[in-house]
Amino acid sequence: MKLKLKLLLAASLLAAPGCQCQRNGSVAQAFPARDNPVLFATEQVEMNDVQDFFRRVFGEPVYVAKFSEVTKYSSGSVDDVRTPYYDTWYPEAQRGTNQSDTLTKYDQAFFSGESKAAGWEAANHSRKTPAWYGHCNGTSVAGARYQSPKSSVRRPKGCAAGAAGCVEFTPTDIRALLSEMSMNAKAKFISGRRCNLTAAQVKGRPLLRSNPEVQDACDDVNPGTFHLALVNFLGRMKQPVIFDENMNDEVWNYTVYKYRSTFSAPLDEGQAIAALQLGTALDSWVFNKKARSWYKVTTTVSYRSSSNEINQYSGWTNVNPQEITYDYVIEVDENGDVIGGEWVGASRYNHPDFLWMPFEPSAPTGDSSRGNPHLSNTEVTSLWAESMGFDTENPFRDKPKNPFDIRFYPPGDLNWGTVPGYYRVLLDGRTTGSLFLGKKSHFRIDVAEILRDSNVEIFLNGKAIDTVTPSAGQADILFDSPPGLNILTLKWASARVSDSELDWEFRYIAM
Repeated sequence: MKLKLKLLLAASLLAAPGCQCQRNGSVAQAFPARDNPVLFATEQVEMNDVQDFFRRVFGEPVYVAKFSEVTKYSSGSVDDVRTPYYDTWYPEAQRGTNQSDTLTKYDQAFFSGESKAAGWEAANHSRKTPAWYGHCNGTSVAGARYQSPKSSVRRPKGCAAGAAGCVEFTPTDIRALLSEMSMNAKAKFISGRRCNLTAAQVKGRPLLRSNPEVQDACDDVNPGTFHLALVNFLGRMKQPVIFDENMNDEVWNYTVYKYRSTFSAPLDEGQAIAALQLGTALDSWVFNKKARSWYKVTTTVSYRSSSNEINQYSGWTNVNPQEITYDYVIEVDENGDVIGGEWVGASRYNHPDFLWMPFEPSAPTGDSSRGNPHLSNTEVTSLWAESMGFDTENPFRDKPKNPFDIRFYPPGDLNWGTVPGYYRVLLDGRTTGSLFLGKKSHFRIDVAEILRDSNVEIFLNGKAIDTVTPSAGQADILFDSPPGLNILTLKWASARVSDSELDWEFRYIAM
């Protein structure tokens, strides 16, 4: 299957805000609206987007794809000091991040006991079904970017233990706050799409696709993309990545911090076909016409799992990792570049759904799919930094006390959904270019004064879904997003501004 290095669409969990939506923006991200659908970017544009992002985050001009270079990174890991700590995923069915009354404490310390953070959590993060709803996103990000808190911290600062109004936050409390805050993390979507089938439906899929050259949301992450991500982000840069380990409709995000791979000798075309274990005879490699050589790869990844409840191991880093092994065939073209691959055997029905890299939290918006809006990023970070003995004003640059190599989202990429001077589009409360499925998608448009008397018709993948007049400065609609890549088209009717300035298409991914 051709390697599709997916558009690095934005998300705040999952993936950080994408390219600016303006006339000189990347054509891989935003497009003037037209009557006919805009084709997705070419593979070269997508590759360039990956390389550009990699360069801006790490200062590295090359995203390694040559097979001869790839094999030099047959294993990789974060530095030992950066092994993510173990924690709970704070299930919503168990009061979320308030299961130890942490948010009640936060309200006492910062809101004079008024139930703001705790009340919001109870109202928005307390669903009993599905049972897998929780904070695995936030817990994964927290373990990837923060050391486990060491000491208890009191607020107000300097207050005496036991004194009236003095609130003590234990390491357990601070981990819960980090997980909640990290639900708002900026992140970059690397590859893959959410598979929206049940486990039984996944297992019932045919081994050979009707169109072998196309992989749908339950076939990817493409194993070639997957392997290059491990090599470049984890092997070369020693940065953890997060994956949805579960390829069906449930989402289980975990931090991958170590991998090891073995490679077969070069396979000829017949050997590569046999390696797929399809049970169907093929005369040729039908998955990617550009493939010229093949290698069977076995990769074991180590990731930090999480528990249903806070327990005696919470906060530890020396808990044995969860491990899973994948088998796949990598495709290499005539230039020696990895261009794709196919999952093999059991891995065809059990491989990662999508991959992403986490960054710092953005400001909360109050959307129920994100983090608690009553937590201050500044206050939570300060609690953690004081617990660690770091500079509370700049803990990530407090060297050598903080040895973590923490990367921040590159500037200039945070304006997905914005048409400067006129309006801003939000999905699930964010200018992200990404959202989670499992509920109605929330579209909001905020407009400048000049557009308050205008009408805008909204199309999803070419089909009209609503027409609104944002007379109060904003308008909201709810709709159902199909899984995968989607196009929202806005067509305006304004007496004051030309539609050529206003009509835009916005791509986003639903997982």
